[in-house]
Amino acid sequence: MRKYIFFLISLIVTFQSVEGLGLIENKVKAIVPQVDQFIISYLKKLKAPGCVVAIVGPQEIYFLKAYGVKKLGKVDRLTPRTIFQFASVSKTISATLAVKLHHAGRLSLDERINNYLLNFSLKGTQQPLCLRHILSHTSGLSNEGMNALIESCGPRKALYDHVQARPVSTQPGEYFDYHNIMYGLVEDILVAATGQSFQVLLQDNLFEPLGMKQASVGYQEMILAKDRAYPHDISFKSKILHPAKNYSKCYYSVLASAGMNGSILDLIPFLQAQLGGRPEILSPQELKMLHTSQIKAPETLNKIRAKFRHISDSGYALGWRWMDYAGERVMYHGGWLNGSRPMIVFLPKFKVGIIILHHAETPLSFRTTMKFLDLFLGVRSDNQGDGQLRKKTRNSF
Repeated sequence: MRKYIFFLISLIVTFQSVEGLGLIENKVKAIVPQVDQFIISYLKKLKAPGCVVAIVGPQEIYFLKAYGVKKLGKVDRLTPRTIFQFASVSKTISATLAVKLHHAGRLSLDERINNYLLNFSLKGTQQPLCLRHILSHTSGLSNEGMNALIESCGPRKALYDHVQARPVSTQPGEYFDYHNIMYGLVEDILVAATGQSFQVLLQDNLFEPLGMKQASVGYQEMILAKDRAYPHDISFKSKILHPAKNYSKCYYSVLASAGMNGSILDLIPFLQAQLGGRPEILSPQELKMLHTSQIKAPETLNKIRAKFRHISDSGYALGWRWMDYAGERVMYHGGWLNGSRPMIVFLPKFKVGIIILHHAETPLSFRTTMKFLDLFLGVRSDNQGDGQLRKKTRNSF
């Protein structure tokens, strides 16, 4: 009798789960034509080269489409296999790797980093600085002037000599300050803890198990790819997009922060794993650790709240930003390198997400994200995009 009851409960839960997925699928299919039309119209308005977009569930690919060309003035079209720079979307992958190694017992997020990096310290730190703080941008070190230091393309050692010479503003864990240089230390800590290279750790723990066949680390891997998207700048005088002279190179000095590349076919299984679709690779316990808020940062989205009034709160988890939008938790991360604007976003409750890979200085990825959220959640924003081309900071959405 007991076995029968358990079987019946299991059957009901399974039915409800399948029914729920069916409702989500129908909802996504209903809004896909509007998302598609928005992207087509917005690309035309911006005179942008193109993008590649996917909407996925834990096992499903609801929508996958490549728009436009790899390079303005050329005929080669983008495909789902085209390689893009992941920029700061790399942080989500680095954090996922760190959490997997934590659960495997190969390191601890809560052990002071000096146990891994014997010669590294921040001036004025009175509380232990741990990997968890770095993954959540709560090291206590101000980011003021740090991105300019990276963009000088000096030796990597100079970056870390500089941060160690500068006193902290707050103690670890107290305050959010998005920090590309400090996040780059994730590589050093993982390598020191395991004795393996960062590339090997990524390949063995994520790239190969998830089938991220084109994913890579480093500048050389990007420029050697035959099927790659070319970055596009904005002309200062004409405000018109044009192919950039070179790929942004400097941020490859902080690989864990912004040094990965790949196609949308690599990010699809990665996002599906974040949605719970690959529990043999990312367990529920690992996902909970990754997605749990570590710090609130309401000031992060202040600039866009006037136009997107449904944002009520925001903060950072481990390698993932979060915001509460129209009463729902949204996990996301954008990226920004000169001429590259990727975005990866998902709704944990509904187990659905969107990926946008875009190779130009435009707000396309952000606006498409907000359009998707508005349509899926059935709300309306005050502003759906003005089509302006403008620079943003590397701390933006």
